[in-house]
Amino acid sequence: MNVPDIPKELLHLILEYDGRIKYRKGEYINTIHKTDTRYDMIIPIIKKKLRILNDIVLDGSKFYSTFAFDICSQVGLCYDYHFSYTDTFEICYYDMRNSNWIQIRTYL
Repeated sequence: MNVPDIPKELLHLILEYDGRIKYRKGEYINTIHKTDTRYDMIIPIIKKKLRILNDIVLDGSKFYSTFAFDICSQVGLCYDYHFSYTDTFEICYYDMRNSNWIQIRTYL
């Protein structure tokens, strides 16, 4: 029996059996198995991105988002589009260390 003689559905099941190869969008791709320890390295990154996405305030075409840096929670960035000023996109770096409030703003 040649490989072209095997039904595609059966071939997909055979290749996906160990979890390292998947058939997606017309081609076979390598994947990391769900129990692979490399997932432990990316979990903090995914959690950080989800936290940022959940904190975004959306109101129609307006949005506001702020997040602190991992190294120091008193330092971070704010993104503001249409919330504070009409037709303005603002990126603000803030630093609240040493009981001092520093802001550096950029408007686009």
